[in-house]
Amino acid sequence: MAEKYFKHYPIIDFDVKNDGNLIEAKDIFRSIRVSTDTDDAITGYEYYYINDQDRPDVLATKLYGDATLYWLFWMVNNTLATYNDWPKSQSVLEKFIKRKYSGKALVSSVSTDITKNPSVDENNQPIPHTFTMGEKVVGSTSSAFGFVINIDPTNKQLVLNDVQGVFQDNETVTGSQSNKSFTLSSVRNFADSPHHYINSDGNKTTSETTTSVSNHDYEQELNDSKRSIRYIKVDYVPQILREFKSMIRE
Repeated sequence: MAEKYFKHYPIIDFDVKNDGNLIEAKDIFRSIRVSTDTDDAITGYEYYYINDQDRPDVLATKLYGDATLYWLFWMVNNTLATYNDWPKSQSVLEKFIKRKYSGKALVSSVSTDITKNPSVDENNQPIPHTFTMGEKVVGSTSSAFGFVINIDPTNKQLVLNDVQGVFQDNETVTGSQSNKSFTLSSVRNFADSPHHYINSDGNKTTSETTTSVSNHDYEQELNDSKRSIRYIKVDYVPQILREFKSMIRE
C-alpha cells in the first residue's frame, strides 16, 4: 500500500553503517502534516466512525476510490501516529486483551498479604515480605498452581500465568521460593481485575469505594475512543496532494 506514498520522497545519500560508504535511499524520515494555512482553509473535513471492517486501505477505497490514499488519515489526525493507533476490530481486540491480560488473579482481603514492609522472626531472621516474580504458587487444598507474573498490592492481588487446576476460595496459597502465603479471598481473570477507579464525575481516583474499571473495559473504551476520525472530502484531496508533493520534495 505504501508504494504511491513513498514514491514522492526524494533520494538521499545515506551512511547506513557510519563507515563513510554512502548508499541511495528514500528520505523516509520526513514527517509531513497539512500546513496550518491549508488546514484553516479546508472546510471540507468530515467525521467518520470506523467499523470493524474498515481497514485503512478499505476505508480509503470507500471514501476516495483509491486504497493507496489511506495515509491521508494519518496526515489530518494527530491521534494517528503509527498503524497501531488504528482501532482494532472487536475480534482482534479480544485476542489482544486475552494475550495482554492473560492469567488468573488471586485476590486477598488485605494488601499486606501481597507485600509488606520487611520484618524478622524471633531468631532475627528476615521474613519474606513479598512474593517473587516467576515463583510457583500452590493452593493448599486444590493443589492448583501457577507462576507469578504480577505482584499488585494496590488491588490486593497476585497474578499467575500457566495456571494448572482450579484455585478455591478460602484456601491458603504459598510461594515455593518465598514461602509467603495468604488466605485466598477470591479468584478472577486478570482481564476482569481493576485497571483504575473513577468517581461520580468520571475522573480517575485511587479510592476503591468508587467505581472500578476493569482491564478489559479500559482497553475497550480506549479502542472505541479511536473510532471517530476526520477525513478530507474528495473535492479537497487534489489540493492536499499537490501541497504534499511540493513539501516532500523541498
